[in-house]
Amino acid sequence: MKAVVFDEHGGTDVLQYTDIPDPEPGPYEVLIEVKAAGANFNDIWARRGMPGMKVIFPHVSGSDVAGVVRAIGSEVSGTGFGSGSGMSV
Repeated sequence: MKAVVFDEHGGTDVLQYTDIPDPEPGPYEVLIEVKAAGANFNDIWARRGMPGMKVIFPHVSGSDVAGVVRAIGSEVSGTGFGSGSGMSV
């Protein structure tokens, strides 16, 4: 899968468009096939480094997405999370 990733805080020069392993959902997560993504100030703050904001590296940018649910974790319950459902986060 392709993603915009950074391994350290800094300017736009730290961003890398690269291949990363396909994710697997944890027990309380859903896996979304992203059809649209947006960048907002959370992404900029994470990249720049903000006091009190812990960033785990490598960090995949893009905190707002819309897409299709492709897998659900074993502990996910409720309605609207079936495989193939649309979702925005």
